[in-house]
Amino acid sequence: MNDIELLAPAGSIESLYAAVLNGADAVYLGGSKFSARAYASNFDDENMEKAVDYAHSYGVKIYVTINTLMKENEIDEAVSYARFLYKIGVDAILVQDTGLFKMLKDSIEGVELHASTQLTVHNGEGAKFFKDAGFHRIVLSRELSLKEIEYISKELDIETEIFVHGALCVSYSGQCLMSSMIGGRSGNRGRCAQSCRLPYTLEAQKSKQIHKGYLLSPKDISGYNILKDLLKTGTSSLKIEGRMKRPEYVAGVVSEYRNAIDSLKKNKSIDYIRGDKTLLKLFNREGFSSAFFYKNTGRDMMAYNMPKNSGIKIGTVAKNEVKLTENLSKGDGIRYSNEKGFTVSKILINNNEVIHAQAGDTVKIFPKQYKNGDVLYKTSDNELNSSLKETFSDKYKRKIFLNAKVIFKVGSPLTISTEYNGKEYKAEGKIVENAINKPLSMEKVNDNLLKSVDNPYKFSKINYDFFEDGFLPISAINEVRREILEEINSYEIKKHKRIIKKPAIRQLEPKVKTEEEIYYIAYSKDQLNALLDNNANNVVVDIWSHDLDSITVEDFKIINNINIYIKVPNIIKQEFNSICKIIDNVLPFIKGIYTANVGIVNKYKGKTQLIGDYKLNIMNSKALEFYSDYYNIPVLSEELTRKEIKDICKKVNCDIGYTIYGRTELMINEYCVIGSIAGGKSTNVPCNRACERDKFILIDRMNEKFPVKTDKFCRARIYNSVPLNLIREKEELESFGINKFFIEFTNENYSECENIINWVCSGVEVDDEYTKGHYRRGVE
Repeated sequence: MNDIELLAPAGSIESLYAAVLNGADAVYLGGSKFSARAYASNFDDENMEKAVDYAHSYGVKIYVTINTLMKENEIDEAVSYARFLYKIGVDAILVQDTGLFKMLKDSIEGVELHASTQLTVHNGEGAKFFKDAGFHRIVLSRELSLKEIEYISKELDIETEIFVHGALCVSYSGQCLMSSMIGGRSGNRGRCAQSCRLPYTLEAQKSKQIHKGYLLSPKDISGYNILKDLLKTGTSSLKIEGRMKRPEYVAGVVSEYRNAIDSLKKNKSIDYIRGDKTLLKLFNREGFSSAFFYKNTGRDMMAYNMPKNSGIKIGTVAKNEVKLTENLSKGDGIRYSNEKGFTVSKILINNNEVIHAQAGDTVKIFPKQYKNGDVLYKTSDNELNSSLKETFSDKYKRKIFLNAKVIFKVGSPLTISTEYNGKEYKAEGKIVENAINKPLSMEKVNDNLLKSVDNPYKFSKINYDFFEDGFLPISAINEVRREILEEINSYEIKKHKRIIKKPAIRQLEPKVKTEEEIYYIAYSKDQLNALLDNNANNVVVDIWSHDLDSITVEDFKIINNINIYIKVPNIIKQEFNSICKIIDNVLPFIKGIYTANVGIVNKYKGKTQLIGDYKLNIMNSKALEFYSDYYNIPVLSEELTRKEIKDICKKVNCDIGYTIYGRTELMINEYCVIGSIAGGKSTNVPCNRACERDKFILIDRMNEKFPVKTDKFCRARIYNSVPLNLIREKEELESFGINKFFIEFTNENYSECENIINWVCSGVEVDDEYTKGHYRRGVE
């Protein structure tokens, strides 16, 4: 069985100690800026270097996340920060922004860059695209199955990393704009407000059936019970999510996975029941799921009733007492009536106060805030947390044991030699004297040489090349022991430090800016007819919709005299080859492809025109330059302000696209809320295809209504409650340098489409509800 990296999170220095001391092979953490967990404690520059040095002294790698999208005025600072990280010895930098990636590749020779899961790599061609671009490792989307992971890792020979435990985003990472558009906190910039953890109502617009709950809140992933299958995929790294979690959580999860992985390597049995219960005690949302590893996309992976830590059930209150199904201790945290809770201050058994109670005991628990019939859950285990805290209370608690060779000879210096990581070390102390009274015994010398110092290394066995009766002050023995162990520690830290070599500057191919054009995107035949009847010149058709009125290939094959583009899904998994067959068949009839799926770009670059939609997340001029090498028309992110758009356009001379009308796609989900809730989609119950008979909306706490559409591959897309409308700003955008404008129709009917076309072409405005998005307000 191949070695596999266990990668742990650290949002604080204590979590770093917890990860390293409990067996992590590598730790990922964030600095004070540019981290996708902006609300974690994170590390300032001083503590960052201490963290790197500490981890390296244990032989543990450090990966630092600079995995947010960069604004134009931030990217130079991010590059400077990356240079600092490279110098202090960080093993790899995790990147989402392709502009930053481009600058780091061009300015730091030898830097190891990992593609963040925010880059939404979910098929083999996409993985090849980013590997060929220069990424060393690809962090795959959480939605992949074991077979898909194995194909990319083994058959394509690409170094991959997958999430094995922790929180699961309901949307494909990097494709979620819900937090951004609703509250101005961008998940792409590490400030997700977790809109998915809020309650929603799913309403069928024809039948008026409704379903309420935390409909977008998934359970956490746990790959603990399927580790044997995960290890067979050939992935290089198993990643634990949790930079916002307490150090005790990190310690517990790392320890359980470390022990299980090591046991599997040695063909030893694993107590999965005990380990799983420990993981549940640390944090769970109505249990765990295996996420998408076995292609599951149903309701059994969701936590519809409880979006926070649900804990483990300890019993039901009857006659003001509880017969425990789990152990209970004073100081434990208890939840009841969903989100109500308290900390146990007293436990009575037969009116006698105890500190601990066992499963099977009937107890009274105080403070008595619950009532008869309430089900109690333990959300915090005081004993478990105390034992886990003990594992990292001393940052050098875990020792790396070494063998020493010693010469203790009168008239010669005390000499200690050892070997570590293939390097020989030798230290000489003071000269051993004749013993005037009582000579030092070998046992006494041993006792002092076997003492610990304040670093990870410790002698566990002493072999004497020569020993004779003599004398040295104990302090002299301690001094030479400390010297050699500190020399080892110093070397292990310093060997990772670097100087920066600047690579040769890559010459950019000159771009030619073409004339201004307007592109219309249609999902339905009704919308397509409105465009044809109103003389649209550039039409992008989506043929993958599940709607009854969806466009087919036959509908556009017969269209002449206008440019037809095909909108290819941004997410394509096992259906990749079948979609390519369709594209191949329609290539003679189309002008190009509209998609943010880089796997499709990897396959069709040079064969047809390529337009990349706003889900490419282009937020700076360097990212625009990066994608302009692959796309004829890259479209800028909808998270930009007018000033940010203007600043980007000043620096790049190429065709630049921007969406000026359309409902923003807030999420794209492998899990279908319609099929799983209204359609009965679960492990055992097939979906009844409700999406083909009705239209659905999600309603939030503010009564905002978000349309939900599905595609032929049973993925759900959630759209903003109102369309983006920057038609009035079109002239201003032209002055900035935007020359390709996109109008996207989603659920508009014929007359609504016609009204928008007239507004764009003739200036006839429509009095309706719209949003300007981030054009004025921007995002955090």
